[in-house]
Amino acid sequence: MRRLLAAALIAVSVSFPVASLAAEVAPATASSFVTVQSTGVPTAYKQAVNLRGTIGDERVQVTIRPKVPADEGFEGEYFFFGQSMKVLIAGDIDGELLQLEESQDGTHISGEWDGVIAGDRITGNWMSADGSVTKPFALQIVPPVNATANSAKKPTAKPQAN
Repeated sequence: MRRLLAAALIAVSVSFPVASLAAEVAPATASSFVTVQSTGVPTAYKQAVNLRGTIGDERVQVTIRPKVPADEGFEGEYFFFGQSMKVLIAGDIDGELLQLEESQDGTHISGEWDGVIAGDRITGNWMSADGSVTKPFALQIVPPVNATANSAKKPTAKPQAN
């Protein structure tokens, strides 16, 4: 009997997509097999953000911002400190996962970024377009200048009138 049931399941799985089979065999658990939900974009990345850190041993500054409309992903640029060339980047953030492609000439892909967002930090690996070079990267959000200035100000006590 088990062999007959197994053969029937194999025959059905060849004829129907796995999601249909799961729904027919175990409707109560089918959603756990076929439902994938996005966790969205972390709050800090719903607006333009500057990050500083390293790719390998080289210091970089990265700017990323949501595209308009925002559901089309992210775009931005980065540069290595001490160099004037800016490299364009574009890609997606889904929950804590970051995936970007870069282009040095605005047309051809010159590298890929795969990272994980944890609070105000992004860490992962950068890889050249041909896959021959891989370097770790680590970035941290740089607070806006006005936010730093405002947090440094201390309230002053007003003199009391006599």
